[in-house]
Amino acid sequence: MNAVRVNGFCVWLSLLAFALANQPARALEPQILVNFQLPLGTITGSLVEGPDGNFYGSTPRGGPAGNGAVFRVTPAGVLTTLVGDQANPAAGLIRGNDGLLYGMTGAGGSFGFGTVFKMNTNGALTSFAVLTGTNGGNPQSGLVLAGDGNFYGTSPEGGIQSVGNAFRVTPGGVVTSLVSFDFGVNGGQPSAALAVGPDGNLYGITGGGGNFGQGTIFKITLGGLFSTLYSFQGATDGFTRSARLTLGPDGNLYGTSRDGGANDFGAIFRISTNGVFTNLVSFNGTNGISPLAELTVGPDGQLYGTTQLGGSAASLGTVFKVTTNGVLTTLFAFNDPANSVPQAGLLLASDGNFYGCSAGAVFKMTPAGALTPLVSLLPLGGVHPQAGLIAGPDGNFYGTTHDGGSNNLGTIFRMNTSGALTPLFSFSTTNGTAPQGGLLLGRDGNFYGTTSQGGSNFAGTVFRFSTNGTLTTLANFGGTNGGSPQCQLVAGADGNFYGTAPHQGANNFGTIFRITTNGALSAVVAFNNTNGFFPEDGLTLGSDGNFYGTAVDGGSHAVGTVFSVTPGGLLTTLFSFNNTNGSNPLGGVVQGSDGTLYGTTGFGGTNLSFGTIFKLTTNGNFATLFNFHFTDGTQPSGKLIFGPDGNLYGTTSFGGSTIGDLNSIGFGSVFRITTNGVFTSLLLFQGTNGANPQASLVLGPDGNLYGSTANGGTGGGGTIFRVVLTPQITGITRPANGSALIAGTGPSSSPYRLWASTDASKPIASWTLLTNNTFAPDGTFSFTDSGAAAIPTRFYRVSTP
Repeated sequence: MNAVRVNGFCVWLSLLAFALANQPARALEPQILVNFQLPLGTITGSLVEGPDGNFYGSTPRGGPAGNGAVFRVTPAGVLTTLVGDQANPAAGLIRGNDGLLYGMTGAGGSFGFGTVFKMNTNGALTSFAVLTGTNGGNPQSGLVLAGDGNFYGTSPEGGIQSVGNAFRVTPGGVVTSLVSFDFGVNGGQPSAALAVGPDGNLYGITGGGGNFGQGTIFKITLGGLFSTLYSFQGATDGFTRSARLTLGPDGNLYGTSRDGGANDFGAIFRISTNGVFTNLVSFNGTNGISPLAELTVGPDGQLYGTTQLGGSAASLGTVFKVTTNGVLTTLFAFNDPANSVPQAGLLLASDGNFYGCSAGAVFKMTPAGALTPLVSLLPLGGVHPQAGLIAGPDGNFYGTTHDGGSNNLGTIFRMNTSGALTPLFSFSTTNGTAPQGGLLLGRDGNFYGTTSQGGSNFAGTVFRFSTNGTLTTLANFGGTNGGSPQCQLVAGADGNFYGTAPHQGANNFGTIFRITTNGALSAVVAFNNTNGFFPEDGLTLGSDGNFYGTAVDGGSHAVGTVFSVTPGGLLTTLFSFNNTNGSNPLGGVVQGSDGTLYGTTGFGGTNLSFGTIFKLTTNGNFATLFNFHFTDGTQPSGKLIFGPDGNLYGTTSFGGSTIGDLNSIGFGSVFRITTNGVFTSLLLFQGTNGANPQASLVLGPDGNLYGSTANGGTGGGGTIFRVVLTPQITGITRPANGSALIAGTGPSSSPYRLWASTDASKPIASWTLLTNNTFAPDGTFSFTDSGAAAIPTRFYRVSTP
């Protein structure tokens, strides 16, 4: 029950009532507690220094919508995503004469071929020009500001032949096509940005075409006069040049090739403005592999750059400098996976240091090569939660994410009931990666869990984790004990833990395994297809001391089974699905107080194979409770749970709302079903509030449901949500006539009672029953208490019968 006092003569209460009344009653819309943020994505263009001294960049993919982002990094390492709603920002921004930042998008605009935009340092963005597909299309790199005050760019699509174009953009937004590439002598598919040469002309590179079909280096005057300077000849010259040329201190232009050279590890080349081409450096692995970025002239007149790989035994990339006559010095070899594999070039900032981006961090480097990571580009709090939460002994929830963390290989986190999330641990390759099963609280107060990948055999691990952040790998999967566990462990009566591994095993059909608290791992059952195949979700400990579970495939009809297994490994197939009554049970089973098993199938059933809910006695009596219809969800993949009302609650990974998109497969749902099959769809995910819940719900200490979605939310990387089952009063207002308008939330379409009293201490039996009604389908209620006009102080309670 919930009580709220109303007193129209007390200022504090009037303010409280006003505040509550202006909070929307979300009811059984999910209350989003955590929005996991997708990483920015790979940064392929160099940073630019803004007029405020901060650094700005763009990514073509990633960000909150997965379409790329524009971001800011301060010299102190504060990272801010400024823009996340543009379509595939091209690599790199430039600073205009007006102090604004200019860039392009690879898609979007009225023709879908991209836009040209300008942005201030606060992220206020204006698209001021549109690519039409003729004047350009799908630019991959940024603009260059020429001496005439106009911007110039290239695109690998567009032009008369649709194989690339070079164009001019005035500050007023007029786009003029200068060169339409034909993939012949003048080349085609220019993806690298243009560079301004010492003569004020523009120089660029095409990805293909030319005399040998391997691309060209060209010159364009500002008036559009085009000439080919050089045609690449193949392996010696290198392949794949995605970075713009750099004007060297000697008046020549310098560039990089990702592949080719003497060792096929990439090359650095020089070309004069009249077309004299020289291969300067062939990378050899020790000094780097695969340079992808443009070079930067340093204060000493040397050229500074990065390689994506090579440099050390870890082969995670390098930072180097090279003289104009080809003497290369490795300044730094990356060896930390959290800061490695750079694809972007360096910026020489006004403070005399270089700033660059690796796959996982923004870093600062002195000209002498002392490198310091400034800020991580990875979501340290994790991303893509695919496992259910578990309530800890401290009243907080604990869970895992499949990705993210300092190594982008998954995390363990803690979250309180208000949604404050604290990352506790980041997985690495050696101790496991990509956890997909929930944690289990052991009798010793530690958590136990599995990872689906990583470990010594790259087939997953079992671990123990203490709340102080210490993780111990107990065992490594691979071979006869199984591989790639995706389950939550279950504790047996013997003090050991049991679970399932869907891969490997003696017959390569998966296993049921046992592990002791000191890490002795053994296969209890090796599936053989006849008794099941691919056990995914894990086990449930039955009231008889045996374990119960499902296999996704195999059995008599090759679409999955329900089984029981003794701790000693005696497996009995209780039921084989036949598609009509369901197929591919993804989510395991849960046992009711009467011993009946309840579960779901991901597919099959009588409604176009959208899945089913079933019940099964331990002696094999089977009944279908519900066939999903898509509109109420499809493909349930997590275990059902029992709520405080004795009903079952679960999620579907897909189906439900399509927001008017007929091609959408839906974002999933939360539902309730009684043990005799009365089904209620509680909420439908819509993407922005989460998408694709794959794990079981958990009942919180407050009587509400908590769960996670693997995707969606405002950050794009999944959510943690709460579904309110406990009835609540969410708002009370007093209209001018003195009555009281009470609003609340509770279980969708369930009955409720609203009570009133002038004395909150009285027992409920003495309160006045105002209404006996039913929550609306969206879980809300509203009631006007006209009698409150004559009562200055009144308390209200809402209850379920």
